[in-house]
Order: sequence, then C-alpha cells, then structure tokens
Amino acid sequence: MQHSALFATKEGLRKAFSAREGLIEEAIEHLSLKGGQPSASNAVMIGAMAEICAKAKETKKILCSKKSVIYAFYNREIIGSRTHVDSYIANALKDFFANFATKEDVDKEIVPSLEKALLRAPEVVLDDLLTPLFHSLPASIDLSTTLREKLLKPLFANIKSTNPTIRQGALAGFKAAVLKCYDMDVIGKLTEDIMIPLKSGKLTSADQRATYAEMLAVLPVSKTTAIVSSTALAIVAGKEANDAALNAETSALLHFLEWAVKNDISIDKSVVDAFVKGISDKKVNVKRIWTQCLGELIWSTIDTDILKSKLSSFAEAAISPLLEVWKEATTNSIAMTQSGLITSAYVFTALSYSRLPEIASSKIDTQLKKAHITQQVLAVDPKPSFLLNQRLYGKLTSEDEFRWFIRALSSIAGDITRSVHLSSTIGIAWAQAFIFCISSSAIQPTLRQEASLALSKLYVHEPEEISQIIISGLWRWRDSVESAEKDSAAAAAKTANQHLHLVAQSICLSPADVSKLGGSVDETVRKNQMISLFVLSRPELLPRVNWINLCLKVQVDPGELARNSGDLLIQQILKLTDFQETVKI
Repeated sequence: MQHSALFATKEGLRKAFSAREGLIEEAIEHLSLKGGQPSASNAVMIGAMAEICAKAKETKKILCSKKSVIYAFYNREIIGSRTHVDSYIANALKDFFANFATKEDVDKEIVPSLEKALLRAPEVVLDDLLTPLFHSLPASIDLSTTLREKLLKPLFANIKSTNPTIRQGALAGFKAAVLKCYDMDVIGKLTEDIMIPLKSGKLTSADQRATYAEMLAVLPVSKTTAIVSSTALAIVAGKEANDAALNAETSALLHFLEWAVKNDISIDKSVVDAFVKGISDKKVNVKRIWTQCLGELIWSTIDTDILKSKLSSFAEAAISPLLEVWKEATTNSIAMTQSGLITSAYVFTALSYSRLPEIASSKIDTQLKKAHITQQVLAVDPKPSFLLNQRLYGKLTSEDEFRWFIRALSSIAGDITRSVHLSSTIGIAWAQAFIFCISSSAIQPTLRQEASLALSKLYVHEPEEISQIIISGLWRWRDSVESAEKDSAAAAAKTANQHLHLVAQSICLSPADVSKLGGSVDETVRKNQMISLFVLSRPELLPRVNWINLCLKVQVDPGELARNSGDLLIQQILKLTDFQETVKI
C-alpha cells in the first residue's frame, strides 16, 4: 500500500510539474517553510520531488537552485529534532542526497548540524538517521577528512556512552561513513587515532575495547597499517581478559593479516608468538578464539604459493598446540562439546585435510601422520567419532561451531567416497551429519544456505558417489523420523522432514548451477540418480519434493526415462516397498 501510494504521488507530481511552470519552486518553499509545529513528515514529499526532478536536466537545474532551502529544512526538522524521527522520514531524502549532494554541501550544510546534534541529542541522530544518511550519499564523495577531523571525536564520545543504543548507533554510523572513505593517507591516520587508546590501555571498559576493535576491522588496509596494526593488535589481544573484547580484537587482527598475506607482506614473529600463546592458553574460551582466528586466516588463503611462503611458519609453530586440542577432542569429546572447545577440533580437522598438506612442510606432515586423523575421524564403532556423533553435534548452537563443523565435514568427503562403501555405516553417518547441518532448528538461515552450497560443491565434483551417499542418508533420516528414534540425527534436529527438500535440491542441480560451481555431471549419472530418487521423491515422503520437477531441473526427460528404464524403476518400487517382518525368539 505504501509503495502504491508513493508511486501514485510521483506520477501526479510529474504531470503537475509538466503542466505548470514555477510549481517546483513553490512546492519546495511551501514544504520547507518553518511553522509552529514540526513538519519532518514533509520530507517524504520533498524526497519524491527530488527523485522526479533528477531524471530531467531542466527540472534538476530548478531543484539545484533550492538546495539550500532543503538543507535548512533537513537540519531543522530532522537532524535538529529533539524527539525520535521515524526511519521512513529520516531516510526520505535519500534520492535528494544521492542525486544532488556534493562534498562541499556535506561539509558546509550538514556536518556542522551533525556535530551539534551528536553532542546535544545523540539518541536521536544515532537511531536510524546517521547511517542512512551516509549510505545515501553519492559514491563520488570522499568522507575521509570529514570523518577524521569533524565526526570522529563526537563518535568517540558516544561510543563511551552507557546507553547501548547510542554505542551501537555510533558504531553503525562510523561503519557507514568508512564506506565513503578513499584517501589512504587519511585512513592511515584514522587507524592510528583508533589504535592509540586501544593500545595504551586507556579503555577500561571491555565494551569500549570491543567497539574500537570493530571500528578497526572495517577500515581499508594499506601496507603500513597492515604491518603496524597487526603487531599492535597481537599485543593488545594477547593481554585481553574479556572474551567478547578478545573476539573483536582477534577479528580485527584477522582483517589486517588476511590483507597482508594476500599482498605479499611477511608477518612479524611477535604475531606468530601471540597466536601460539593464545592457542596454548589454559582458558578454554581464549584457546577457542585464537584457534578460530588462525583457522580463518589459513582457510581463507587458497593460493598454495602464499600458504607455503607466508603461512608455513605460522602453521609449523601452531601445529603442536593444535594437536593437543585434537587429542583432547578424541579422548574427551563430551567435555569438549560442553565447553565449546570442540570447535577447535573442527578447525584442525578442516585444515589438516585441506590446507596444511599444501604447505608441504616435513614438520607438519610428520605431525599429521602421527595423529592418525583419518582413522579417528571416520570411526563409528564401537563409538562414533566427535565429528559423526549426533549426541555431540546435536548440541551445537553458535554460528562459528556450525560453520567449522560444515567445513570439517566437507573436508573429509574425499575419504568418505574413497575409503568406504557408499551405503556403509560410515557413509550414512556422514550423510546424517550433513543433512543435520541443513535441517537443524538450531542453525540460522544463512548457515543453512552455506551447508546446502557446500553439499552442492561436493556433489558436482563427485556426483555419483555423493548422490548415492546422500540418498541413503535421506532414507535413514526418514526411517528415524517414522520410528521416532530418539538417539538419532533426525531427533536432534527437531525438524522431522521439514527441510529435506533443501537436501534433495542440493544434489539435483540445473546445468547452469553445475557449471557455476565448476563441475560437471554426466547424463548417465543424472539418469541413475533420478532412478534412485524415484520412490523417495514424493511429497508424502519428502515434503515439497516432486520427482518430475527434479527430472526436468537436471534435464532428464521423465517420460523417456520411464520408457527406457522401466524395469529399473519397477525394481526400485519393489525394493523400497517390500515389507519384511522378523520375529525375535
């Protein structure tokens, strides 16, 4: 309704402007006029007029002549408001700023009012006003100098506020402004301005230290700031006692280190030492946070040459404490899951299969061989490994835990397809774990998508093996749901069959999707896969799944498949609908 009303209003304004000269000036003067009552809601009509005028050269020129009037209105009614302004009103002039604002306008017309408002009524300015304003400014405007010289001080003052809304608003406004900062020299000074109080220990509040670290984590990086900031942050994080602040500080450290390794910059030894100390720390949360930071750094580095040249010393120094965490996970996995340190074992599993072997270090290779990782990870009898035990992964809650669990499962897929029979207990246990990552009620929608994408990537490279394993896993999942099996992945997920259609779609991809993921699926494989899915792909078994639609999606003609492979389809029906009853005596 709102969209329709605004569209109709714009159409009416467009016709009115074309029918009568001088109407634009009169309308702006009238709407911007200072009255006895607040008139901030007029911003919606002024914004609609700005969008219309921006589309024609003549009307744009007319509105440009009235910019000072509009800025005065904005400063008085919105920035100068003493009460909360609704977000749709605060952001109503976005088309005006996007099409008419200049660097000079921002510095002269808007910033002085913002400085005053940030000191006088920050709860108004920082709540749904500052961030939309910066987002709506043209990309050509560089706010580097403006942010550092005019706005940084009042933003710092508000970050120290005891009001969490004000603190988060200041941080959000800073992040939005940084997106319009392009002068690397000024950004370098801005980085230093934020780093000095963090490094000096003057920030006694953990919330403030976390916020300052979050500010650093969004700044563009240069060679100088990468070297100086990573060294300083390693020292700061190494002394941090608060978990939330440590998490933010290591995230900022990761931000600079990732840029450094990708731009051929060597990492200082003090940074490596800080990681080793952190991973070896006796405190569980400290150990987990540092391990995840190292994991992200190595995982994000895909280039083998960079792994060998820039991260080999990192990995060699950290391999021993990482193995200690791994050994603890294999011997006392329940306690590890309860403490959250199981994530560190997932990190090591993912890295040991995917990145560490590429470093080609004799020290690392020796350590990995001694760990017998494959035997430990693929164990299902007499007790499942920490990676395949639904009693353990059923207790995962955080995004980091799930993300590294998905990565670990993806990393061992090669061993699953090579080393075990496709319908074996190990293969089904792996499939159950992956289906859990897509189906669990505890997983966020974004991570559900990540898990689906990860499964699709595995499928396009080994379609025959992965599809057979997953189909067997789907049948096992359905059996668990139907029999109300309590000790199962399906029971731990608490969603029954609700999300199984996402699993089926992850292994039934269109040719365009297959090509996008860099793989290929032979026609014979696709036909055999659709035969295997013939019985399972019914809405009664898998909600929101239709076999004919899946066939068409993967470009298999269902009619032709029925004519040419009728016997195989009948065999599938007989095999999967056969009722056998056994009596135990």
